[in-house]
Amino acid sequence: MKFASIFLAFAILAAPAGWFLAQTLFWNTTAFPSRAEFEAMEEKVTALTINFNTLQQKVGILEGRGVAATTTTYSDAEETFDSLADSFAQVALIADRRNVNEGLTNSSSSYLTGLFGPPRQDMTSDCQPMTNPILKDLVQTVDVGPIRVTMLEPAIISLRQVFRNVQIFEPELYARISTAGSLCVRLIRGSETSISTHAFGLSVDLNIDGQLDTLGDDRTQLGLILLADFFHKEGWYWGAGFSREDSMHFQVSREKIEAWRALGQIPSGAD
Repeated sequence: MKFASIFLAFAILAAPAGWFLAQTLFWNTTAFPSRAEFEAMEEKVTALTINFNTLQQKVGILEGRGVAATTTTYSDAEETFDSLADSFAQVALIADRRNVNEGLTNSSSSYLTGLFGPPRQDMTSDCQPMTNPILKDLVQTVDVGPIRVTMLEPAIISLRQVFRNVQIFEPELYARISTAGSLCVRLIRGSETSISTHAFGLSVDLNIDGQLDTLGDDRTQLGLILLADFFHKEGWYWGAGFSREDSMHFQVSREKIEAWRALGQIPSGAD
C-alpha cells in the first residue's frame, strides 16, 4: 500500500513533465510531416496497393491458363530481378491449350479467301504488295503503342485498344513487347496453294524482349500468356490453340470480322 501511494505521488509530480514531453514529441506542429511529405507517403502506399493487385492479377491469369512448368534455372549466384518482368520471356507449358480460344472461331485463310477473294492473284512464298481491291485501301502502316504494324484499319484500331489495356494493367510487360511482323502477302512457307493469314492484314506476330517463341514445341512465353487474355477480350484468336502451336501469332477472330462487316467497318467482301 505504501509503495502504491509513493508511485501515485510520483506520477502526479511527473505529470507536468510528461505533458510537456508529449507536446514536444506529438503535438508540436513542427513534428508533423509537410503536406508534400504526406502526399509522397500516400503515393507510395497507393503504388504498393497497385503492385499487389497487379501481382494478384498475374497469378490469376497464369493459373487460369493452366501453366504447368517453367524453364527457369537456378544457381547460387546472386541475381537481380526487375519485379516479375524478368520472367516474361521464360517459357511454360499450357494445359489444354487447344481450348484457349473458347468462344472464338479461327478466321482461316479459306474463310478469308471466301469472304474477300485472294489478297493478290500471283501469290508466292515471298511478301508482296496487297492488290485486292476490297482490302488494299484499308491497309495502313502506323504505330499502335509498343510496335509498328502494317494491317487493315479496323484491326489497327482494335490492336491499339489491346495495347492500351496492357499499358494500364501490365506496364512492365508493355515495355517489353516486340513484333516479328504483321501484313505479309504470301503463301504459307512450304506450300504452293495455302495462303498465310498474314496476307490479309488481320494477323500479327509478337514476342517478348525480341526473343522469338519456338514454333510447335507446345511451350509459350509467360508474357504471351498474359497478353493472350487481353487479346481474347478484344476478340482476337491466339495461335497457341492451333494444331501446331504458334504462340506468338494473334489474328482477328471470325466473330470480330463479322461484327465489323455488320457495322460497315469492313467491306462486305466478294459474295
